[in-house]
Amino acid sequence: MYIFMEYCDEGTLEEVSRLGLQEHVIRLYSKQIAVAINVLHEHGIVHRDIKGANIFLTSSGLIKLGDFGCSVKLKNNAQTMPGEVNSTLGTAAYMAPEVITRAKGEGHGRAADIWSLGCVVIEMVTGKRPWHEYEHNFQIMYKVGMGHKPPIPERLSLEGKDFLSHCLESEPRLRWTASQLLDHSFVKVCTDEE
Repeated sequence: MYIFMEYCDEGTLEEVSRLGLQEHVIRLYSKQIAVAINVLHEHGIVHRDIKGANIFLTSSGLIKLGDFGCSVKLKNNAQTMPGEVNSTLGTAAYMAPEVITRAKGEGHGRAADIWSLGCVVIEMVTGKRPWHEYEHNFQIMYKVGMGHKPPIPERLSLEGKDFLSHCLESEPRLRWTASQLLDHSFVKVCTDEE
């Protein structure tokens, strides 16, 4: 067995978010995360634990999605099959409703990563994880399981709020895909490579 690791020397997105990020940086990082999620989903992989602590920054200003310990390779690459992913894994503050409720036995899939992306955007804007006011995971799971969404930060632009509304759609079938999110004006930013 070979394990390849890349050294990311600038810390995690969770750490730099606590210092405060300007919206143009949040847009750039959101785009990079959406690209990473899109590549995973195109290859039939659901990460299932996307959060700021699992997103690493390099000295060149790029982010790297890491920690694939909860990820799963789908049997059917085209779509998530009912019941295919039916375990509650991940970090409660970033879990989609269908992961918590187990979607009435139907399972969950790629859309759960999109909800987590929305939670990471909230983390970048506020410097705190979603639902930071709750001490226990069960409190968070109860809120999300009952249909509540983490509050969208007021200081975010209208484009950012609209982007989040598509990520934090309660109905997974209506939640935008990573590919759709990449066409959203919020992430239409240029990087040095472009």
